[in-house]
Amino acid sequence: MIKLWNYKKSFQHNRYTLSNSMSLVLAITLFILLTAPASAINLEEGVTIPIIAAYSTMEGESGVLLNATVIVTEGNGHVFVDTQPYTQVDLQGSARMATLVASDITGIDPTRHDFYFIIEVTSPIISGPSAGAPLTVAAIADIENWQLNDGVVMTGMINPDGSIGPVGGIPYKLDAAAQHGTSLFIVPEGQINVVITEKTIVRKWDIVAVEEKTIEVDLVERGQELNVEVVEAITIEDAVELFTGHGIHRSEPPIGVWSAEYLDVLRPLGRNVLDEANQLYLVAVNETTQFSSTLEIQKVLLERGQEQYDEQQYYAATNTGLFVLNNLKFILWWEEYSNNKDQDEYLNNLYQTVSLEVNQSRREVERFKEEGVKDVDGVGAAEIRVVMAEQLLADARSTETEIDYVKTLALASMRAETVLWWLSLVNTDHTTDDDMLKDRAGWYVGTASSVVTYARTVISESDSMHGLSGLLDEADVSLDRAVIEYERGYYSGAIYDSLLAYVQASTAISLMGYSDVGTKIQRSADAARVSIEESRNAGIEPVLAVSAYEYADSLETPSQQIVEYNYARVLAKTTLQLTTVSNVSHSVVSATPIPLKTVCPTQTPTPTPAPQVPAEDGLDVPGFPIPSGILAVFAIAVLLRR
Repeated sequence: MIKLWNYKKSFQHNRYTLSNSMSLVLAITLFILLTAPASAINLEEGVTIPIIAAYSTMEGESGVLLNATVIVTEGNGHVFVDTQPYTQVDLQGSARMATLVASDITGIDPTRHDFYFIIEVTSPIISGPSAGAPLTVAAIADIENWQLNDGVVMTGMINPDGSIGPVGGIPYKLDAAAQHGTSLFIVPEGQINVVITEKTIVRKWDIVAVEEKTIEVDLVERGQELNVEVVEAITIEDAVELFTGHGIHRSEPPIGVWSAEYLDVLRPLGRNVLDEANQLYLVAVNETTQFSSTLEIQKVLLERGQEQYDEQQYYAATNTGLFVLNNLKFILWWEEYSNNKDQDEYLNNLYQTVSLEVNQSRREVERFKEEGVKDVDGVGAAEIRVVMAEQLLADARSTETEIDYVKTLALASMRAETVLWWLSLVNTDHTTDDDMLKDRAGWYVGTASSVVTYARTVISESDSMHGLSGLLDEADVSLDRAVIEYERGYYSGAIYDSLLAYVQASTAISLMGYSDVGTKIQRSADAARVSIEESRNAGIEPVLAVSAYEYADSLETPSQQIVEYNYARVLAKTTLQLTTVSNVSHSVVSATPIPLKTVCPTQTPTPTPAPQVPAEDGLDVPGFPIPSGILAVFAIAVLLRR
């Protein structure tokens, strides 16, 4: 076994600093070839597709036509990108995104397949976002064993939802494609007409100047002059049909997502949380002299929560109740602090009380998992909230004011309480193998890291950071938390936080240059409903996915709505995959494993010192055969020395 002692530190470092050394790329490729089984890949197989790129020169932009061969085999979720010479990191990100979308479209499990991308690159300055869509088409064609039509060329980013994203330099790419006998040129939606800046070098005596002129180009007209038909593709399914003639079946989304089973699971939780919030509200009204206006707002929120409950929006009602409970806890604690003679002692005792709650929530998760992970959804959500509560507890120590200190502790306390809520929702006796979860969690964390890095690279290079940096920052937080969960052995939580990071970063990518946000929201919601229905057709009730969908319905910020709808989609698909590969039957349990708590708002746990969390040694990585391993290491050393 090889022990990676500094896994977290190196992992976070690698997310932001990827080497541009060609020697390292060659070394890693050689390592893979030396340590992989000899029969792992047949290079004569696969699908070869033309990809078109644009690059800048002193005289202006030019286009170049390249070839890419994509091979999909059974494997372990690896993505290999081979280019000569080395290209920019966003080409590798495009390849990773292509594997995820192709797997999604065809229904294969990406963790059980290997993807090989062999790309002929004639210039090291060529980048890769515009290759994403054609690489995805080739991957789908190879999986389905379809032939590509001759004379078809495409440019476009691939977005995680399967839509084709905008790219630059299209007129120059069209010119280059026409020179190679292209008859059909596919562009992203909305890019039939593009604006470009033409540069002209003007020399007068010894002075050289560059003049720029902005012009609008009608690509259909330009294509007609070049004997090339130019068409738009909205989704990757459209592009596949244009390339292969094969249509991909698109399931019609069901009208709603709420099933009787889902409502039966969420109903008691919503009722319990609202009852607790109402009782705590009465306590706050009778015992506090401050925050009268804030208490009025809580009353309005409680009425809204009851309306949501009556409308069978149980998860929304639970969230409303949670928000009110958090606010009321703060109000009551601040009142006690203000009236306490020894305020420092009160704050210390309060910290110990919340520490006890957080530690208790951690112990409940461990107790619940003693006989195996039952219901990855519920356990994953509980594990995530344990880590959230611990982080908030630590954050309280660094707050600058007493009021922020109390607010943070109140939030930590509520996060700890939601751990039990999620465990109470577990409604199956389905047990998932822990080793399988660990392998999956490692794959998801690595994939999310690649996508987050890719998103930052693509968005920063396109000058589109405005309005999208917030999503990328949220993705960083989710990914950091996933790493902590993986190291802790919270593999279910690591999977779902990695998925959240992936969705947050990929949503930022899909919104680049996209103006019709309403259509994007609708497509995301439709795709989520389809995935939820597929899970139910397999006999699985994806509670976490439906909860995310319901939460999205309650949001007003478009980007956050898209994130939650996309999260619901990938949650449903992942829950289905995890249940399928574990080979354990799914059935409903008649009794709730952990009873919902009895409402006792006036009771306070006796404070005790919080036990220390044991430090993790790191991540175990399976070893490789000694002879080939030694040879590979030697080869890497030689190449790096050069």
